[in-house]
Amino acid sequence: MRAICVATADGKSAAPLPHTVCTRRCRLDLIDSPTQLFWVQPNLLLYCDDFRIFTIPVGGEPELLGREPGSFEQFSADSAGDRVAASFSNCPRCAGPVTVLSAPAGSLVGRVGGKKLDNITPNLSPDGTQVVFVRDYADSSGRTKGIWTASANGSHLRRLVPNGFTPLWSPDGGTIAYWQSNALRLVQPQGGASKTLVRQGVDAIFGWSPDGKQIAFQRRGGLLEVVDVGTGKVRKLLRLRFAPSVVWSPNSQELLVKTQPRASNRCASLWRLPADGSKPQLLRRC
Repeated sequence: MRAICVATADGKSAAPLPHTVCTRRCRLDLIDSPTQLFWVQPNLLLYCDDFRIFTIPVGGEPELLGREPGSFEQFSADSAGDRVAASFSNCPRCAGPVTVLSAPAGSLVGRVGGKKLDNITPNLSPDGTQVVFVRDYADSSGRTKGIWTASANGSHLRRLVPNGFTPLWSPDGGTIAYWQSNALRLVQPQGGASKTLVRQGVDAIFGWSPDGKQIAFQRRGGLLEVVDVGTGKVRKLLRLRFAPSVVWSPNSQELLVKTQPRASNRCASLWRLPADGSKPQLLRRC
């Protein structure tokens, strides 16, 4: 049996959501190929598979978010959870715009970036009025046109930096973090000189803490670390394996991590990690 489940913060009382349960013999596209699942409003989940985005009201039936064509690889929501920015799949000759939709209605807010380039990895500003994203050539060359910003309706398109990936808006909307040449860098949304926060060995950026004071990232070799944005001080937390998922708690004191900390055990684990580096808590294995 497969299902989308909810649980209490201590990992207990896990229960499947109604209308998302399916046995191996039934066909339920909603949970066949999960890529993203976010709780964006008190009673609303957003879910993305390899091609579509669904809204899942808690206790209600999943529904497609809008009727926009295309293969949506990744999406982000604003802080209120009432707007979603989604990108086309990042593959050769799959050029397409970032699509901004309202939630949960699914009405079109805007298309950003045009159809000649891959416009990918979008991240909405906290107020939902702007989007930052990467633009690559739609071929197998690997060439990039850098990180760009635009209004959610598609206007005011401008390049922010000539090279970079995984742009993430800070919770207050005043800074954008991004990855470039194994470094974690910061730049203001209006442009200007960027600042290097972590100089080397960065493999991936997971996200800002809700209070905007820290950023979680993965170091080369699979080590999860957090960096203090104000001081640049780095703290090691846990060694990761197998494409982990990392999210911050609302109070910025902890991270919830799905990972595989030991190579000898192939079963994915769910961990609760204090951001201050104190002892992690194993919530669930398998």
